[in-house]
Amino acid sequence: MNKSFEFLVELAKHYYLDSMSQSEIAALYKVSRPTVANMLKECRKKGIVEIRINGSSPYTSETGQLLTDKYSLQTVCVVPTEADYPLTLYKTCLEAANFLGSILTNQIRIGISWGTALYHTIRQLPKSAFMDCEVVQLMGGLGASALFYDGSELARILAEKLNGHYYPFLSPLLVKTPELRQALLSEPGIIETVNKTRTLDLALVGLSSDVPEDNATVQAGFVSAKEASKIYESGSCGHLCGYHYDAQGKFMNIPMNDRVVAIEIDDFLKIKRRIGIACGKQKAKAIHAALKGALITDLFTDELTALQIISYDR
Repeated sequence: MNKSFEFLVELAKHYYLDSMSQSEIAALYKVSRPTVANMLKECRKKGIVEIRINGSSPYTSETGQLLTDKYSLQTVCVVPTEADYPLTLYKTCLEAANFLGSILTNQIRIGISWGTALYHTIRQLPKSAFMDCEVVQLMGGLGASALFYDGSELARILAEKLNGHYYPFLSPLLVKTPELRQALLSEPGIIETVNKTRTLDLALVGLSSDVPEDNATVQAGFVSAKEASKIYESGSCGHLCGYHYDAQGKFMNIPMNDRVVAIEIDDFLKIKRRIGIACGKQKAKAIHAALKGALITDLFTDELTALQIISYDR
């Protein structure tokens, strides 16, 4: 029985997390119990389910410790790199979701950016009953080409899972002039969100490469390929919350950064925990630069990407 990866994940959760029996799962999906048993074996084969007995933790790997020591990070989680990138991303985001679930508290104030990694992380976070939590979108995103690029949708889903309130950034990510940016940031519908970005306990952010073919803002339709090439040629290495930074992790003095409608850079850097979730060797340079600039305090990534990051310091 050939089932999709998402279906197998759902089935594994029923069996291993919800403690449903194989017979109950068979009745739910109208298949035989042996079919369920075979699909659970397939979950093990595909790496969706791993059983550890006093095994090593992705938080205690040698690679992760090297990054922790080098960049004085609070938490580093390095998951095994799979041959299949979607599976690597899934495992990275699952660890991030589990970690986030372990540190959440009542009245916590969370900022969230955008991107595929955050989309998968939020999807895997279990629903909880906290009190007075707030989720704040860190950047504009109107006009994104897909929901997983839409920070307001991610903020809404996360707030719903935490039984909290969310504050969307109802603007485009980029506007034509710095003057228009400033005018938008002064609008009543946006200024409340801007004020909320100044009192956050933690931020969840994705990190993207500025190599044009890997640039997430191009894929989301925010920036043209021509604009992306020009930014990259100016020395930009990656972007975070829409702001572009160089190989040293310094936010660049370029016109585009003056047109980004998002949390102010200084306010972002004042957030005590800034959790970066990114994997894939194509993002290694952008992650490395973010670490050099102390743009994030915690990192969730995969083994090959982490090794590539470490190689840049040799």
